[in-house]
Amino acid sequence: MQISKSPSVEAADDAKLDAYVGEVSSTPYVSSADGENAKAQALDIDASTITPEELKQVLRKIDLVIMPLLCVAVLLQFLDKTSLNYASLLGLKKDTNLKGQEYSWLGSFFYVGYLVATPIHGFFLQKMRLPRYVAICIVLWAISLGAHAACKNYGQLLAARFFLGVFEGSLTTANILLTGRFYTQQEQVTRTSIWFANNGWAQILGGGISYALQVQKPSKLKVWQQMYLILAGVALAFGIVVWFFMPDSPATIRYLNERERQVAVHRIKQNKSGIHDSKWKWDQLKEAVLDPRIYLFFLVVFTANVANGGVSNFGSEIIKQFGYNSKTTALLGMAPGALEVVAVYFGAWLAFATGTRVIPGVLMYMLAVVGGTMMIAIPAHAKAARFTGYVIVYCYPVASPFFYSWLSSSVSGTSKRIVFNTVLQVGYSVGNLVGPQTYRAKDAPDYVPAKITLIAMFGAAAVCLTAIGSVHYLWNKQNGLLAKPTEAEAGAQDDHEDLTDLTDKQRTTFRYPY
Repeated sequence: MQISKSPSVEAADDAKLDAYVGEVSSTPYVSSADGENAKAQALDIDASTITPEELKQVLRKIDLVIMPLLCVAVLLQFLDKTSLNYASLLGLKKDTNLKGQEYSWLGSFFYVGYLVATPIHGFFLQKMRLPRYVAICIVLWAISLGAHAACKNYGQLLAARFFLGVFEGSLTTANILLTGRFYTQQEQVTRTSIWFANNGWAQILGGGISYALQVQKPSKLKVWQQMYLILAGVALAFGIVVWFFMPDSPATIRYLNERERQVAVHRIKQNKSGIHDSKWKWDQLKEAVLDPRIYLFFLVVFTANVANGGVSNFGSEIIKQFGYNSKTTALLGMAPGALEVVAVYFGAWLAFATGTRVIPGVLMYMLAVVGGTMMIAIPAHAKAARFTGYVIVYCYPVASPFFYSWLSSSVSGTSKRIVFNTVLQVGYSVGNLVGPQTYRAKDAPDYVPAKITLIAMFGAAAVCLTAIGSVHYLWNKQNGLLAKPTEAEAGAQDDHEDLTDLTDKQRTTFRYPY
C-alpha cells in the first residue's frame, strides 16, 4: 500500500533534494529527467538492503571503467611533458642549435603555460562536464606535442612547450576531482597511488622508446621528431576515448543500472564532501583563503617541485655526467621509474599499516634527501654508487599521492576544493618553473648547486607535510573526533548532510585524515 504525500510535503522533499544533491540539481549538463532520477537514487535507497557483495560489485565496476582511464591519462601526461628530456638525448639540442640557458628555459616554459591556464581550468572544470573538458584538452595537447616535430629553433620550441603546458594543466586537478567523486576516503589512497604510479611506468616506457629509436635504421626524420609524432598520435587517440567513455559522477554513470547507481551514490556519503555543485560560492572562497592548510599545501607542492623541475628535465644530463653514453643512459633512465612504481605500492601499504599519510610521505622525502646527498658526497670515480643515489631520489614522487588523496578527502565543498586544487596547481607550476633554472650552464656537468637545492627543498617539503598532519590532529582533538565513530554514531549522522555542498568546517562531524 502506498501513502500519498500532500503537495506541501512533496514540495518540502523537493527542496531538501535540491539543497543537498548539488550535482544533479544545479549542473547544466544533466538533463531534468536525469536530475530527477538521480535525486530519487539519493533518497530511495535503503542502506539496510545493501549487501557487502553488492558494494564490492559496484566498486569493481567503477574500477574497471575509471581506473584504466586515469592510469593511461597520467602515463601519457608524464611521458609527454618529460619528452624534452628524451629529445635532448636524441639530438634535439644540436639540431635546433640550443645555447646556454635556452634548454633550461624550455623546461621552465612548459610550466609558464601550465600556470597561466590553471585558473582557467579551475573555472571550466566546475562549469563544464569534466570528462568532455579533459578530452578536449588532451586532443589539444596532442596537437601541441606533434608541433614539436616541426620546430627548427629555440623560439618555435618555446611556443610549443608553452601550449603543451597550457593544455596538460587540466589533468591533475581533474584526476583528483574524479577520484574524490567516485571513491571513499579509505579507497582514495589506494586509487590515487595506483594512477600516480603510472609516472614511474612512463619513465620505463620513455627510456625504452628512447633506446629503440637510437638503435633503429636511419630515416628522413630525426629520431626526436619521430618520438614526438608517435607520442602525439597516441595522445590524440586517447583523447577521443576519454570523450566517449569517461563518466561524470556516480549519479549518472551509464555503465551501472539504476540500483547500482543508487549504491554508488550511497557509498560516497561517508566522505561528507558532497558530489558536485556547478554554482560558485564566494563564502567557500573566503573560507579557503582563511584556511591555514592552503598555504601549507602550496609550500609542500612548491618545494617538492622545485626539485622535480630539475631532475625531470635534466635526468638524462645527470646520468650522462656519471660517465655513461647515450644508449646506456636511455636504459638506465628506466631504473628510477621502476623504483618509483615499487615505492608507490610500498608507500600505500605503509599508509594503511600506520593509518596515516604523514609517515610514508615524510619517509619518501627523507629518502630523496639521502639520494641527493649521495650524488654530491660520493667520489666521481664511484659512478655506480652515485647513480644509485640518483635512483633513490625518485622516492620523492611517492609522497604526492598522499597529499593528493589528502586534498580530496580533507577538503569539502565544491568551490573550496576548486580553490585548493588551483592553489596546488599554482605551487606545482611555479616550483617546476623555478627548478630547471637551478641547473645553470656554468655549473655543468656536475650541477652541484642544483643538487644542494634539491636536498633543501625535499627537507622543507617533509616539514610542511608534517605540519598539515599536525593541524588535522589538533582540529580533530578540538572537535572531539580523534576516536573513530561507532556504527551507532555513524548511523545517527544526517544522511542528507553527507551529500550537501557544505565545507568541511560547516560539517559538525567531519573528521580530518592524517
